[in-house]
Amino acid sequence: MKSADFKKIVTKEIAPFLREQGWKGTGFNYTKHIGNIIRALTIQPSSAGGKFCVEIGIHFDFIPLKGGKEFTKMKTWDMEIRTRLTPHGESDFWWDFPTNENDRAQLFDALRELITTRGEAYFKPFDQWKEIITKFSIDDIENGNTKSLFKIPPLSTALLLARINDEIGNREKAIAFSKYGLSKIQGKKGAGLIPDFKSIIEKADKPSYSA
Repeated sequence: MKSADFKKIVTKEIAPFLREQGWKGTGFNYTKHIGNIIRALTIQPSSAGGKFCVEIGIHFDFIPLKGGKEFTKMKTWDMEIRTRLTPHGESDFWWDFPTNENDRAQLFDALRELITTRGEAYFKPFDQWKEIITKFSIDDIENGNTKSLFKIPPLSTALLLARINDEIGNREKAIAFSKYGLSKIQGKKGAGLIPDFKSIIEKADKPSYSA
């Protein structure tokens, strides 16, 4: 089965199920906007053919996308915070394309159940991001406590937390995370983030600062 044919099956089997739950999209890519959080679900066929995986991710809508990309067109690979959706919590899993109607029914029953259970469990904590994420400190980055929500490098974590605190108007923490991030940049590694950190500090230092 070619990926194009599998895409038609996915649209028929998954799209109606997701749309009933407020998702938008078709084929392999879907998004759902809740408050400031954009959820994404992407079905990714293998380049070798015959198999696919499922990725899910989240993005904060106050963080602009590169190139001015629209949020509704986001895919999980546009997001730093993402993971593979797997049956038993594996780090990676690839399903085979269905070869008959019985395989097809079992496959998509399992996927719908997985999205409803493990997928929702992954997304749910971000619905209360203001209560959870804004409590993180620099020590939490150092100790790895932030990885309970997002498994991204410490430098990226510092920028994310600086942006979040900037968004809610917590100038002291926005500056602290930015300065921490700058202190971790050595040479060319991470140097591309310097303007982002400095921009947050400059904004937060202004007397008229507000979120």
